[in-house]
Amino acid sequence: MRDIPTSPRIIEIKRNRRVRRLRLIVLFSILFITIVGALSYFSNDSKIVINKIIITGNKIIDSKEIESNVYNNLNGKYLYLFAHSNFLIYPHDKIYDNLIIDFPRIESLKVTREGFNSIHISITERAGSYLYCGVLLPEVKDEIGENCYFVNNNGYIFDKAPYFSGDVYFKFYISIKGDASSPSGTQMLSPERFHSIIHFMDGISTLGFKPSYLVVSLNGLHSLYLKPKSVGLNPKIIFKEENDLNTILDNFSTAMSKYEFANEINSKYDTLSYIDLRFKNKVLYKFSTLGESTLGTQ
Repeated sequence: MRDIPTSPRIIEIKRNRRVRRLRLIVLFSILFITIVGALSYFSNDSKIVINKIIITGNKIIDSKEIESNVYNNLNGKYLYLFAHSNFLIYPHDKIYDNLIIDFPRIESLKVTREGFNSIHISITERAGSYLYCGVLLPEVKDEIGENCYFVNNNGYIFDKAPYFSGDVYFKFYISIKGDASSPSGTQMLSPERFHSIIHFMDGISTLGFKPSYLVVSLNGLHSLYLKPKSVGLNPKIIFKEENDLNTILDNFSTAMSKYEFANEINSKYDTLSYIDLRFKNKVLYKFSTLGESTLGTQ
């Protein structure tokens, strides 16, 4: 096959096209670099970077710790060019996620921008209504209340608690999933089970008793300790994990409605050792100086 000769004019046209294309590439490259450089420069302008953190709603969490956490997320640049602290591109989701993870006491959180230089951190802290204090009840009574963690109204363990002497908070001693020595962020009990136990304790309170702490053994035996009336023992109410709490509460209420039983329990309360609700339609009870007595509820 013969080579077809190319005219000088066609060669010149092709060369000019290549030159124009190269010039356009160079021009757009310079323009792109100029725009990116300008944006990078202005992204660090003090007029449009976040330099103030407004924190509201926290009562226990230290504001300085929150500020430090937020500023750590605002440091640095995207692609080594654009400041994280620029109000248009600040890492909202990262700030939110890190605060939720690093401060388990936070129940709800809002991160919003205010103007060009501020972000507002609005916090609702979890209410510590109960304490989780480990697996075993301390043998020394003065140590009850040490090494405890706050528990919210859904059975969620969320923060280390200071030492509380006495019965400021109701305490749980129970085995949990995970590390019992560092239980923050752990669900102590399922919300359903937790609510049923709280409902049971409320029912016990309406009968004139004052629950103080609950000890749950590994075999599922529950011992609900009651406050003493004076200097007597801490009597306990015993039940099993498989017991229907509404049923045994009804049984106990029926027993307390009988004058003889209620009078004996109340008059000898300082020597009361336990009330056992594990058995169907039956309440067992014992005083420290007497033998065991039984009362049928049918």
